[in-house]
Amino acid sequence: MNNSLHLKIKGMRCVTCAARLEKVLMRVQGVKGVRVNFVSEKVDVEINSTDPHLPHQILEAIKSEGYEGEMPQNHGRGAHHHGHAFPSYADLIVAIVFTLPLLAHMIGFYVSPYLQLVCGSVVQLWAGRRFFQSSWRSLKHFSTGMDLLVVIGTSAAYGYSVVGVFLGAQELYFEASAVVITLVLLGRLLEERAKRSANEAVRSLMKLTPPTAFVERDGVYVEVLTQDIKKGEKVLVRAWQRIPVDGIILEGKSEVDESMITGESLPVLRQERDKVIGGTTNTSGNLYLEASAVGSQSTLARMIQMVEKAQSSRPPIQRFVDRVAGIFTPLVLVISLITFGSWLALGYPVQVALISAVSVLVIACPCALGLATPTAIVVAMGEAARKGILIKDLESLEALRMVDQVVFDKTGTLTKGEFSLTFMKPFADQGEEQILLLAASLQKGSEHPVAKAFLTALKAPHLLVVEDFFSLPGKGIKGKIQGKTYSLGSEKMMEELGFDIPVLRQSDQTTVYLAEDGMGLLGVFYLSDTPRLHARDTLKALKDMGLKTIMLTGDKKEAALMIGERVGIEEVMAGLQPKDKINYVKAQEEHHNLVAMVGDGVNDGPALAVATVGFAMGSGTDVAMDAAPITLMRPSLELIPEAFLLSKRTFRIIKENLFWAFIFNVVGIGFAAFGHLSPEIAGGAMAASSIMVVLNSLRLKRY
Repeated sequence: MNNSLHLKIKGMRCVTCAARLEKVLMRVQGVKGVRVNFVSEKVDVEINSTDPHLPHQILEAIKSEGYEGEMPQNHGRGAHHHGHAFPSYADLIVAIVFTLPLLAHMIGFYVSPYLQLVCGSVVQLWAGRRFFQSSWRSLKHFSTGMDLLVVIGTSAAYGYSVVGVFLGAQELYFEASAVVITLVLLGRLLEERAKRSANEAVRSLMKLTPPTAFVERDGVYVEVLTQDIKKGEKVLVRAWQRIPVDGIILEGKSEVDESMITGESLPVLRQERDKVIGGTTNTSGNLYLEASAVGSQSTLARMIQMVEKAQSSRPPIQRFVDRVAGIFTPLVLVISLITFGSWLALGYPVQVALISAVSVLVIACPCALGLATPTAIVVAMGEAARKGILIKDLESLEALRMVDQVVFDKTGTLTKGEFSLTFMKPFADQGEEQILLLAASLQKGSEHPVAKAFLTALKAPHLLVVEDFFSLPGKGIKGKIQGKTYSLGSEKMMEELGFDIPVLRQSDQTTVYLAEDGMGLLGVFYLSDTPRLHARDTLKALKDMGLKTIMLTGDKKEAALMIGERVGIEEVMAGLQPKDKINYVKAQEEHHNLVAMVGDGVNDGPALAVATVGFAMGSGTDVAMDAAPITLMRPSLELIPEAFLLSKRTFRIIKENLFWAFIFNVVGIGFAAFGHLSPEIAGGAMAASSIMVVLNSLRLKRY
């Protein structure tokens, strides 16, 4: 049995904490896989055990490492609260207060050696205690981390100075150790604030669900906690209140602001039988809903889960960075020892050798390297969700920048999928009302756009009872009405069933035939569809990026070519069945062409699954959310070029971060080893490098 646990973690100080925690949790029996995200302070644990005590064992393993694990009950308000802000500020304030006298001594004011000892000890042993605690946890498991570099470097300067006080030495280096700890604490605090900014999009989603709602209980509406609402209950949402759960409108009509869920800036009209999404805002009249999805099954909760899962995933480049970080700390320790020995061998005093060695340790902290990838990913996934682009995994975002072709379905993708019945022609002795009643009855209960056109056109209040109904995907439907078997579908379906197709006038509209077994064709229907807004602009933008665009549709050639010409698509392939779309995508990829498929997420599900990247057009409550790696939360084609641009920009930012992090460490170690960098400057530069990486990642918010 495979399952997942999603935990919040408090107390991680650096990226090496996350790596160590992964190793510790993997040792717990029953754990199959672990992904720890230092930036979002989350851990996903895959388990393959039914042991009810396993979650407790995992929490105990986390606690044994000095961290605090918590099992979130829901994705509600305050789920991203950071409880360690006050201790961080308190330690930093203590460090600054007791470092100031040491700085005064450094610029020429006399400060008693014993006062320096007191101030240096408070900073080293109290304000810097977290570095010692973290390093001890690492060493217990025979691992190293950036905190160990800070501890060794500052302890060397501090220890030398303590001995110097009692031996009457002229040169003391309390200010070196104190300034380094103060600057690292300041860097961590600024880094924490930047990380919170990186997570802003997800936290905004978490705040959308109102804490309470009005639910009908025993004939009256009472205020209850949103988390206590049950599926099927009737919910009242007044004007300018947030909708608490996904639901179907039973009574009322209003414009709903869905901007925080779908990215749609304008409110949309919602009325009886329409679906609404929890977390959106009712902007006018009262709405009475039937709760259709609550708790973790709601659209909002699933969005948050998907975004957080994607934020925790790692691209191949990050796995390389993890391997480098694993050997980086031991390598730096060796370089520091070589630096110390070399300065002594060249005849320099021990204090000169010590300061150079300490500078190497401090400047080499690999925090910027560890933050380079995850911060960019967290920002990118959050910004995508804010715009209405839901990306399930990082592999899809990475693959998107290498795609050569974009394949579109027609109905419901390039077109609105809102068909209207424009003309019907009965055959034999049938009347228009009779064939329309038969066709509409066959499609009773269907959500397909063609079915809606028939049901809308029918004026009769009651439909006929259909038995033995079944669907032929991509072709049509069949069923029995009053003991007679009827078929409704495309020209290809009628030919396969053996019906003779009469010669009709050529039309660029969609044609649907109705036939009765043993009797022949009863009539033909003509339906029209219109292209989506911005379809032409979207296709032009994709072409400008060097991408080939193709339409694959099951519709007849004339209708497909007409839509293709209106939207400006390069190539049109019509009359295809679902398996033909799959075969086309596979054939392209066999020829080393990477394909992105855009479809409605239901009929095109198989093709979306085999494509390099699948885009599902959805409204936020559609099954499309589960059908493809990327879901467009509103049916707006202009989001597709946005996704391509986001992919390219994200990985450009990641490469920039890694380049500067590597260069910073390599050049910084060189300067420190040759005595051109004091520990104080090294500490400030190290903190600045981490902040620079996070700020560079935050540039993704401006695109």
